[in-house]
Formats: sequence, C-alpha cells, structure tokens
Amino acid sequence: MNPQLPRSRDEWFPSSVILEHRGPYPAEVLGHRRDGMILPRFTAAIARQIADDTPAESPGVPVIRFTSNAVEVLGPGHPPAVLEHCTPDTAGQYAFGHGTLPWREHTTTDPSRFTRALEEAQASGYPPETLDAWTIAFADHGHRMAVLAVFRTPDEDAAAYDALYNALYSSGLSSYETTAVHADHAELAARRHFSRERARLAPGDTVWPTVAPATRITADPH
Repeated sequence: MNPQLPRSRDEWFPSSVILEHRGPYPAEVLGHRRDGMILPRFTAAIARQIADDTPAESPGVPVIRFTSNAVEVLGPGHPPAVLEHCTPDTAGQYAFGHGTLPWREHTTTDPSRFTRALEEAQASGYPPETLDAWTIAFADHGHRMAVLAVFRTPDEDAAAYDALYNALYSSGLSSYETTAVHADHAELAARRHFSRERARLAPGDTVWPTVAPATRITADPH
C-alpha cells in the first residue's frame, strides 16, 4: 500500500459515488486511496439516505445504520458486529465505509472501451515513458472529475499509447499526464489541478470542450 498523504481540509474534492447499484450520492473524496479504494465523506442528510437505501436483507452487503450521532457499518452475525463507528468530522461530515464498502465514483460516460483497452495493455505489458510518469484517466463532469484509473504512461512509441489514447478520445473521456513518485501522488496532483481549473463551476454547469486526453500537467510538489 502506498504511504498515505495528509488529510488536511483541502485534500477533499467534490465527487459523486455509488455503492453497488445504489446512488449516485453527492460526496467529497480524498485525493488518495486506500488499497485502491476511494475514500468518500457525506453530509448527514446523504449519510441518512445511504442508510435508508441499504436494506438489511441484501446478501453480502454490510448494513449501514444511521444513529443520532454516528453512522455504523454492521457485519453479519446475531447480534451484528460493528465494523465501523463513524462520528462527524470537524466539517460535520461522515467519512465511512473506508475499507468496508466498495465505493466507486459515478460517471454518466461509458468507460467500457477504455477499460478493455487498459486491461489489454497491462496484460500484454508495455514500456513506460519513465517509472515516474503517470496517466490519470477520468470522466470530465464540469465541476467534478470521476477518476477511472491511474497507470504508468506508456512510451509514446509503444502501441499501448495510441490504443489507450484512441479509446479515451472515442469514448469522450479525458486524461492528465504528470510525473510523481507514487500513483497516489499523481492522482492528488490531478485532482488539485482540476479543482483549481473548475473552482468557479457549480454542479450542472456545462463545460465545452472537456479536458482532452493526454493533457500534460506539471508535477505537484509535496
């Protein structure tokens, strides 16, 4: 697991997440992940909605319970085991399901062609541009980005570079290219850059053109 980054207030970014087939739910996500999983937080109203949307009889899905002062994630058993007990943070939001729930960022853009291209490229192997060069693929939703994958940037002469670029372009998806020691650092740099660029936008605002694939951004110092 990559070393975690500081969880200061400005490390949270606007997002929208889904849980299995439930949602989407407005959220903020941290700029880094835990074991590849996004880390969201929610207002009290949204946390209560998520709890209401998660029926106790769903097989294999932890039960989410909203109490007067906490969100609890419950596991199987009688009585059920409390996997997580989450109280509001200093911003009054609930950051729960980190490591216990399969959150995913929501996008209305179909990423399947890009996902297949990335799986094929990684399965066959490709020479990277450098070991610290990263691509952050995402769907551009104006005021927020939905990160799809962070992977080492292929060398521009490698077939994988063109295949991935074409899959992103034809699907209406975006990507940043940057340098960083770790994938988490590259993702944080991308979220910071996007947030600065779109700081004045509100949900629902239309942006055109969206970020183009292979847009270069500067490395983000830590």
